[in-house]
Amino acid sequence: MKIEYLRELIVLAKHKNYTRAAEELYLTQPALSKHIDLMEKELGTRLVQRNTHQVELTEDGQEAVKAFQKIIRLYDNYVLDLEQKQIGLRGMLRIGMLYYTIQQDLGKVLPTFRKQYPKVTVQTISGQPQELYQALVDEKIDLAVLPPANYPHADIMEFHVFARTGASVMLAADHPLSGKESVTLEELADETLILLKDDPYTTLFIKEALERCSFTPKKTAEADHIDTVPFTILETGGIHINGSGFTIPGYEEEIRVIPIQTEGLYFEKAFCWCSNNQNPSVPIFLQFLPPFSAHSV
Repeated sequence: MKIEYLRELIVLAKHKNYTRAAEELYLTQPALSKHIDLMEKELGTRLVQRNTHQVELTEDGQEAVKAFQKIIRLYDNYVLDLEQKQIGLRGMLRIGMLYYTIQQDLGKVLPTFRKQYPKVTVQTISGQPQELYQALVDEKIDLAVLPPANYPHADIMEFHVFARTGASVMLAADHPLSGKESVTLEELADETLILLKDDPYTTLFIKEALERCSFTPKKTAEADHIDTVPFTILETGGIHINGSGFTIPGYEEEIRVIPIQTEGLYFEKAFCWCSNNQNPSVPIFLQFLPPFSAHSV
C-alpha cells in the first residue's frame, strides 16, 4: 500500500467530502475514490460509508486513521532524519542543563551527537530549574534537562523522561536517624523540611513527589539556595529531601545522605522543550538518548 494513500484517507476523514479532500490533495475526485477502494480491498474491510451529502468513516475507518497517523509520523521522522544525514544537519542546538548533573545527563549523549552531526553547533548553558525553564519559555534555548512537574505554562511543553531515581534525605551526622541504613517518610514526619528560597521550581517538584505519597511536612525552613542547604541543615537541625545520590561536596563529615524507602517516592529527569519549537535538531538529538532508566543511584 502506498504511503500517499494513507495520507489521502486522513485528509478525507478531515473534510468528510471527496471534492474538498481531492482539492487539497491536488487529485481528481475519481482518483481519490479509486485509491480508497484499493485500500479497502487490500485491508478487506470498508473504511468509509458514502451517501449523497458527506462521507462518514466506519468504525474500522476511524481506527485506520488513528493507526495511519502514527505510521506517517514515524515515516516522516525517518525520512527527515535520513535527509539530514545525507545533506548534513546544520545549525545550532542550545541545551540548558542542571549545573550539578551535567556529566551524569550529557556525558555520553553529547559527544556521540557531535560526532555524527559535526555541522551542528551545540551551545550549552547551566543553571537552576527555574532559570532553565524561563529560558525555554523565552526561546533562548531549545532543550533543557528538568524534573517534570506542573510548572507554569506546562501545557505548551513536551517532556521526554529518561531517568527515574529513588529519594534520599540529607541530615546532620549527629541526627538521631543518622546511624540508619535507610529511613521511611513516616520516620521523617516530625522533621523540619528545608526547601529552597531562590528555587521555587525545585520546591515544586519535591512537593509533588511527596504529595504522591500523601506526605505533608509539619514544619519547613528555607535555605537561600542549593549550595547553602548543608549549612541550613546544621543550623536548624532540619532535613533536605532530593533524588538518590544527590549530595553537595565539602560536608562529608558533617552531613549524612540516607536512602528513603517509601513506595511511590521517586524523582524523574526529562528533556523538556516548547511544543512549537521548529529546530530540526531537537527530534534528532532526542533519538540519541538512552532508553528510560529507573534505578537508584
